[in-house]
Amino acid sequence: MSSRTRSISLFVLVALLFASATPTLAKKKKKGGSSTAPGKYVDWQGEIDELEVVATFKSADFKRVVVSGFDTSKTPLPDADDNSHEPAKEVLANAVSSYVEGLRKDGSMTVATGEGEAGDLVISGAVEEMDPGSRAARYWGGFGAGAARTKLWIEVKDGGSGKTLFTMRQERRSGVGMAGGDYVKLMNRNLRAIGKDTVMVLDAF
Repeated sequence: MSSRTRSISLFVLVALLFASATPTLAKKKKKGGSSTAPGKYVDWQGEIDELEVVATFKSADFKRVVVSGFDTSKTPLPDADDNSHEPAKEVLANAVSSYVEGLRKDGSMTVATGEGEAGDLVISGAVEEMDPGSRAARYWGGFGAGAARTKLWIEVKDGGSGKTLFTMRQERRSGVGMAGGDYVKLMNRNLRAIGKDTVMVLDAF
């Protein structure tokens, strides 16, 4: 067998192995759709980056939504000597407030903060990213350059049983504002947007 023939045979073998593995990988997370059946989804309703439905429920069976807080202990921040460091710290310290504003936007459910109890949908989670981006890049670059990025991992539980109902991971970006956009305003805008995204998921149940 010539070296050229061996090379072609090896390429075909690798391609076949990859093709056979692809369906297995695809089964882990289902693409898109709007299903509320238990399972893992990506790009859910074309809006939510990742959604894992653990148990079915009806939002109408709960009297209010309670946000118990977000873990920020592992959230990366800009370097201490960067001019965006303090704005990022400020927004991070008040992340719940801006997120709750987004939850309250449509007024479909009563929203509170605290520990929650029976009859509540309790939201907690973690701020995985609070990136203020680059104001200079936004001003001079445009087209999404230097956008502020915020990513949350969110867990929603039944306040009575403590059972997890669903989790979601969502990132929002903002890059438009006067003179490149104020760091604090853009990051808070992202938090409010993720709050509204959470309402969209809750309304589906």
